[in-house]
Amino acid sequence: MRSSNIFIDILGVVGPLMIAAAAIWGNWLRAKLAPAKLIIEPHNLRGDPTIFGDSKSGQTTRVMFFHLKVVNKRPWLNVDNCRVLLKGLSRRGPDGGFYPVPMSIPIQFVWAPAEITPPVVTVVKDQIIDLGFITEGNDKFFPRLFTYPNNFQGFVGKDEAVRYHMEIEGTNFASSRYQVFEVAWDGIWDYEPEKMQHHIRINEIKES
Repeated sequence: MRSSNIFIDILGVVGPLMIAAAAIWGNWLRAKLAPAKLIIEPHNLRGDPTIFGDSKSGQTTRVMFFHLKVVNKRPWLNVDNCRVLLKGLSRRGPDGGFYPVPMSIPIQFVWAPAEITPPVVTVVKDQIIDLGFITEGNDKFFPRLFTYPNNFQGFVGKDEAVRYHMEIEGTNFASSRYQVFEVAWDGIWDYEPEKMQHHIRINEIKES
């Protein structure tokens, strides 16, 4: 009986301490035992038709957007200050092979919707990014980036293909490897996703 009382007394002391430790160090423990895991997945690769509007002239331009999605595989652990960076490019050559294109600095992709989403976000479950777009009457696919250097070679023209080497970064996460998505376009534009998907192909390339 006495040993039972001692055990109960110990639990009375240790229990609150364990609860307090879990409250203070819970996120740290979870991060060590099961660190954050984010991956980029396809989201809308057929195309999402919308318009660009000019508030001054009142003119609009039809545009087709394409999206990817950053998915948190461990949603109990949020990733703060998250962004997706373009870390490398490769273009298809005349022999069908892909060859690296020099890039002096990484460039950040834009979260969607761009009008209301800040440059960095907290990813709880998932978050959409704009992979790129084609406007009606234009002859290039534009990756959706915050800026384009003067010597940027990542646009996709008629019968061209470009591979985008992408990396996720956050306060408590960094990709262990690049994810590579290839965009190939035959130069034909259509405002109907069912038709447009036959002219532009977007695929993840599993590189060893």
